[in-house]
This record gives sequence, structure tokens and C-alpha cells, in this order.
Amino acid sequence: MKRLFECSSARTDEEAVIQTTAYIAEQAEKQASAPCPKRDLVLGSGPHLTKHTEALLRLRLRAAALILLVGFGVFLVPHVVGALTGEPLSFVLILLVAAAVFGTHLINTLRREVYDAKQIGQYRLIRPLGAGGMGEVFLAEHLMLKRPCAIKLIHPDQAGDPQVLARFEREVRVTARLSHWNIVEIYDYGRTDDGTFFYVMEYLPGLSLEDLLDRHGPLPAARVVHLLRQVCQGLREAHGIGLIHRDIKPANIFAAQRGGLYDVAKLLDFGLVKPLTEAPTARLTQDGGISGTPLFMSPEQARGLAVDARSDIYSLGAVAYALLTGRAPFEGTTPMEVMIAHVRDEVVRPSLYQADVPADLERVILRCLSKSPQDRFQDVESLEQALAECAAADQWTHARAAQWWRENDEVLPMPRETHVAASVR
Repeated sequence: MKRLFECSSARTDEEAVIQTTAYIAEQAEKQASAPCPKRDLVLGSGPHLTKHTEALLRLRLRAAALILLVGFGVFLVPHVVGALTGEPLSFVLILLVAAAVFGTHLINTLRREVYDAKQIGQYRLIRPLGAGGMGEVFLAEHLMLKRPCAIKLIHPDQAGDPQVLARFEREVRVTARLSHWNIVEIYDYGRTDDGTFFYVMEYLPGLSLEDLLDRHGPLPAARVVHLLRQVCQGLREAHGIGLIHRDIKPANIFAAQRGGLYDVAKLLDFGLVKPLTEAPTARLTQDGGISGTPLFMSPEQARGLAVDARSDIYSLGAVAYALLTGRAPFEGTTPMEVMIAHVRDEVVRPSLYQADVPADLERVILRCLSKSPQDRFQDVESLEQALAECAAADQWTHARAAQWWRENDEVLPMPRETHVAASVR
């Protein structure tokens, strides 16, 4: 009987891997056959500046400058000659002077157009922060309040894509419903005259956990516990109203400076969020790609099955693993390899990569990374409590966080010089 059970279990695992492989291959084929043209944007909207438009404006400015230069040149040469010979100025020279004045006016007008094009309503765009398949994020400032913020834009040529627009609007609506301190805040939402959709979110000086890892390597256990407990608290509100994030990863968690405190965790990008009441489907949800990020994706999500709060818990465990070791739980040369590994392979204990990982924290992470949702923590409250009971809990204080940011020269006061949350797909 035992042998029969083992054979049956093996067949089940093999079938799961085969199903996952077929599902991923199908989605990859669809993605390859559905190209999505992208038009890069630069500073501005309202009218919205594309790189092509900016090039035309620059060309007009150069033409106006050339007119001005030629006008002055043609004027100065005969004027100098006339002054030397005593001949009066001709009518043609007077016209050239008028042309030069007009050229100056034209240049000033064009400069004003460029300045106005860097605004969206009451927001002045300062500089681009990031770009992706959906659009761009810009550092901006409210003209009257002088409050720094980040503005996320959709490409005008993608605003007609129902999937892109639906995801963008869903992200706005969902995030606006959430009010927790550890979830990014939405200020405004709208559409420009040229059809560009945008929303305005809070300005977050600091670094994403992905950037933090890239710059400074694995984090100490106390800091990992400190950050993840805050993410759990933010997710508790989302899960409480039936919303699953489905794309938790280091790039979507921000270590920010807020209210005079450092290492305030902020959860970003609710564009893939899905209500628990929504019927499960294997259809793609974003730009022809599989929803989620393979390196931090739960096994059930990789297989295209229905997900619940425990899928986010798996992703949190994968994030914790990466923060402690500097590497994801599973790696591969292709997304398919990584997703199959999430479904099939046993994870290597993080302490084998980083010897100083505490045993109690390691047990929490490995439970989060259980293949079966039933074997994980059943809600984020339980996970947060388990993290709070780790020996490293409460060792990373606000004072210690502030000291770290000062010592690593990462605290920059001005918005123009600070890293800002810029999550873009």
C-alpha cells in the first residue's frame, strides 16, 4: 500500500510539472505572437512630449536661433560698412532687424511651450524615474503645495489597450481603498487632453529592497524581520478586504524615510491585485505575460491555479530568503525553469548560503516556502507573530536604522537627488 501511495504521489508531482510546463509554454507562445509596440516618453505631458515631439521642438528652436543669428549677421556687416563709409541704412536692413526681433520672440515662445509641456494639471514634472511596458514614472511637484510626488503615466499609444488600461485603473482603485501606513498612498488620478492616463502617488525617499540588495548585499536578520513585519501589517488590510497582491518582490517593497523615521516599509504596485471573489482563470492579465514575477512566485501561481493570501505569504518567504542570502530561492536561465523549480524542487536552506541566518528565522522562512498552501502560515497575522517571536525581532530600532542611512550616505534631502518609488511595468 505504501509503495502504491508513493507511486501515486510521484505521478501526481510529474503531472503537476507537465501541466506547469505546458501552461508556461502556451503563455510564452502567446506573448511572442502578440507584439506590443512601445513609444518612449520623455519629460512632459499636457501636451505630452514624446522623444519625437521633443526632437521637433529642438529643431524649431535651432531654426529660430539660426534666423536670429543670420538676421543679426546680415545686419551687422552692412551696418559696420555703412558706418565706415557714411552710407545710410537701407529698408532691407530694417526688415532684417524686425526678423531678428521676431526670431527672439519665437525662441522665447518655444521655450515657454517646452516648460508648459512639463506639466500635468497642477503638477510640474521634474525628471523621469523609471520606464516599463506600461509607461513611465516621473518625479514631480505640486505647483501650489510645493509637495514632491511621483506621477505614473500610461503611454498614449497604449491607452487604447483594454488590458493595460484595466490594470492601470485597477491599481489606482485598489490602492486608493487602502489606508495603511505601510502601503503607498495615492493622491490623485486623471487623464490629460491628449488621452494620457496618470495617477499621483506619495514621494518616497529611500531605496527599494531590490536596490538595497544590489548596493549593499544581504541584510542582517534583525533588519529583515523589521521590514517584513511591516509588510505583513500592510498586507493584513489588503487581505482583510479580500485583495491578493500576487506580485510581492524586493522591487515592490520600499525602505523609505517617512515622518522622521527610517526603514519604513512601503508596499507598492497593486496592478496585479485580484479579489478573492473573482473567478479563477488561466488567461494572461498583463501585456501578454504571465502575471507575477517567476523568482518570487508561488507554486500554485506558477501553475495558473487560483491563489489566496497564502500565495502572498509564499512570496514574502521568497523575499526574506533573498534579503538574507542575496539570491532567490530558485534560479534558472529561463523563467520556465524557475517556475518549474517552484513547483517541483526543494529549497536549499538559507543558512547554507549565509551561515549567520538564525535558526528560528530560517524555520519561519522555510514554512512560508512550503509547496502546499496548507503547510504555510495561514494568514499574515500568524506570520507577523512568528517573526515577532524570533530572537532578532526588535533589534533593528529606528535609531539604528537612521544611523545606517547616515553612515551609508543614502539620506539625501532634496527630491531631485533622492531615489523615489518608481514601480513601472
